[in-house]
Amino acid sequence: MSKINVAGFVSTNVDKKSINEGFLSSCSIMLAKLFKTAVELVTLEVQTNVTMVRAGSSLPMLNVRLFHNSDRVDSDTKHDLARGVASWMAREIRVPEDR
Repeated sequence: MSKINVAGFVSTNVDKKSINEGFLSSCSIMLAKLFKTAVELVTLEVQTNVTMVRAGSSLPMLNVRLFHNSDRVDSDTKHDLARGVASWMAREIRVPEDR
């Protein structure tokens, strides 16, 4: 049985001071539950103050890239998974969900 590893990379144009201290820990737990793996197998990186533009606007936004070796995500489940992660991130970093 292989272990499910998850790597997440979050880029945002908000300042580091705007992200609460427990963000990485909370995000690790959320992703471990989502992928049904141990939190020790989740690796995360956050880059703040990144110059970003979407739809011609530099309002607060974020970009998340997830890499995993889970077979739980397929063409039928990936959209729900992405919506769940986006919703969680938007609440935690306090940016609109569509950004």
